[in-house]
Amino acid sequence: MKVGLFPGQGIPAKTVLDALAPGHSVLERATETLGYDLRRRVEIAGRRNGAMLPTALAQPAIFVAGLMRWSDTAGDDACDFLAGHSIGEYTALVAAGALTEEQGLGIVRVRADAMETASKRGIGGMAAVIGLDVDTAARIAREAGITVANDNAPGQVVLAGPEEGLTEAATLVRGAGGRSVLLETAGPFHTPAMAPAEKDLEVALAGAPISMPEIPVVSNVSARPYSSADEIRNSLVKQLTAPVRFRESLEWVWGQGVRDFADMGPGTVVKGLAGRTFRELEKAEVSV
Repeated sequence: MKVGLFPGQGIPAKTVLDALAPGHSVLERATETLGYDLRRRVEIAGRRNGAMLPTALAQPAIFVAGLMRWSDTAGDDACDFLAGHSIGEYTALVAAGALTEEQGLGIVRVRADAMETASKRGIGGMAAVIGLDVDTAARIAREAGITVANDNAPGQVVLAGPEEGLTEAATLVRGAGGRSVLLETAGPFHTPAMAPAEKDLEVALAGAPISMPEIPVVSNVSARPYSSADEIRNSLVKQLTAPVRFRESLEWVWGQGVRDFADMGPGTVVKGLAGRTFRELEKAEVSV
């Protein structure tokens, strides 16, 4: 069995640009929906801002790039499940038929704009914690007054919150035998700091006809497949302030018999996370 995976924000601008092949039908439809040349904006923003794209552009671009890859490869080897990391969950839902491309892109645009605005209101960031389990990382987060934003893979957890909390957490992480790396993000995503973005997203989701996915999509919030359209709406709003439970999502599909995965890109971030998680699960099975 196989799971198709879609990445979240944090993909370098050049990688996103390379994935936006000129003339692709998905890209052309997205450009028409957005009312601007998406690829050109990514190219310009990458030159101006360096490695990473601003949130309001990154999310639509990564969403579209993932759908382009899906449209090119979906028929080659069918997936039994789909999952996405943060914004990647929207790509997964469109790939699974829960939303049309146009509806999905419209909601992603609202989400991206609202999150960028929320990021400007607060101060803070995100840091990856390497080499510690999620329980240890969560304890450190509580002590430092910040939160777990992403549980990505065994030994890779992302913390988020005010800068002073991240600094304190870095010291605690070193003391516990791990290391922390500050991430280049616009703000502390998947924390209460994103609450101001909820209203706009709620309105956008309420106005969109959502169907049950034709391929089961595993939710970031519950780490289980969606069971209703209302759950999709509610969970996508919760996802703004709740941790991304990506490791648990991968563990769940493993438990259903999944042993293969496809990274739909752009980039290879989720390939790394899935490979790491599946290796640890395989080791656990062998040791039993």
